[in-house]
Amino acid sequence: MLRRSFVRTLVFVALAMLFRPMTSRAQPVTVHRCVSDTLQLPDPLLRRESVDTIVPGVTYTCLFLPQGPWLLHVATIELNDRQLMLDVVRAKDHMVGRERVSAMAARLAARGDRPVVGINADFFDLGTGEIENNNVIHGEWVKGTLTTDSPHDEFDNAHTQFAIDARGAARIGRFALEGAVLAPSGTIPLVGINYRPPRLPGLVLYTPWYGPRTLSDTSSRALAARPLDPDATPPRTAGVPTSPAAANAPAPSASQLRADSAQRETLAATHDAVEATVVAAGRRGDTLLYRVHDAPLRTGGGIAIPSNGAVLSATGAPAIAALRAAARRGSVLKVVARLTPSVGAPQLAVGGWPRVVRDGRNVGSIADSLEGTFPRFSAARHPRSVIALTRDSTRLMLVVVDGRRPWSVGMSLTELGDALLALGAGEAMNLDGGGSSTLWINGAVVNYPSDPSGERAVGNALFVRRRAPDSKRR
Repeated sequence: MLRRSFVRTLVFVALAMLFRPMTSRAQPVTVHRCVSDTLQLPDPLLRRESVDTIVPGVTYTCLFLPQGPWLLHVATIELNDRQLMLDVVRAKDHMVGRERVSAMAARLAARGDRPVVGINADFFDLGTGEIENNNVIHGEWVKGTLTTDSPHDEFDNAHTQFAIDARGAARIGRFALEGAVLAPSGTIPLVGINYRPPRLPGLVLYTPWYGPRTLSDTSSRALAARPLDPDATPPRTAGVPTSPAAANAPAPSASQLRADSAQRETLAATHDAVEATVVAAGRRGDTLLYRVHDAPLRTGGGIAIPSNGAVLSATGAPAIAALRAAARRGSVLKVVARLTPSVGAPQLAVGGWPRVVRDGRNVGSIADSLEGTFPRFSAARHPRSVIALTRDSTRLMLVVVDGRRPWSVGMSLTELGDALLALGAGEAMNLDGGGSSTLWINGAVVNYPSDPSGERAVGNALFVRRRAPDSKRR
């Protein structure tokens, strides 16, 4: 009965949101929260709602629902508005590192990029800030993977991601890298871009996004001190007493231990890596051209990545033999990288986990079997961040549900799917949540991050920007 009443309530709210006109005469306004952080819960609880038009084509809805209770923050963006564009921003504009969404917005504004809305995006490594999924910014690959680089799921698979394809269409799906180097001597598949997957030998492309040098065995430094995941529960063995010292120590979670094991294997593989330096020689459509550098092939990883080129790194006998045959001095190599299925060469890609709405149906309740989530993540109530497309794909909704507060307890994935359907979503994917959940609008963080220290530094974020008057449509 409670779930049915909750859905009915949200249906009325969704209809109001979908049919509220977005006037082109609207001016930027100050964002209004519909509750304060000091809210004292009345009895009975009453629904509250406020709606602001931020700029033409963008509204912000703050919605308090007593059923949870829940506080939802919803930014709705007209995808057909030519004055708006989507952008992914990497923390500190580097492959590694962490940064608050508000700080990324400040950097965009400082360089004249006119941000309007920003939301935290992919799951990331707390130590390095490296994100888990495919990541493409302005058509440039920051990270490319065949399967998601995550220690958290119960089986290896490609997690759900959001992408803008070559024609500008928004897509949500479980995408994988489909890449290859085309050389006079033959075609060599890519197993990663700026990422070497553990236990999978093959050819990897390192670009300047990765940093100054290719991967080398730095395990003594990389694994010496790992930060504790504030959203994780460390594993405990039943019946085994815990010493006072161990109880006070920040124990690693099971997923962190898996991640450390995979990283050790990846770092060890670089001892036998054979690498070739290439310089950029142009671009033809979705094909990057590189010319093999004069320097000889090197072994062992850790070689310099040229600012105007890349490094091809091979592990495993077949990939090493293919690279040696292809890397003849002066040879031109063609690199093709796409997202499959159905995307092709993406303009933009950012990941999450898992999908919660597919073809207008709530699939959050079966995420454990579809994408390897687990009850502590899927069935428990947590703060949530979401990317959703309306049923007609004309609007994008960026949603944050506050959690871990008396007046907003967070949502399970099933509850999240119900809420998104009622808001008009036809497709939706969960992003990193918990203390990472952040929605920034027009100069301010509008939700209430759950970390005691406030807004958390994250790995990347999705932004909506206003185009400069003389800019071309990307």
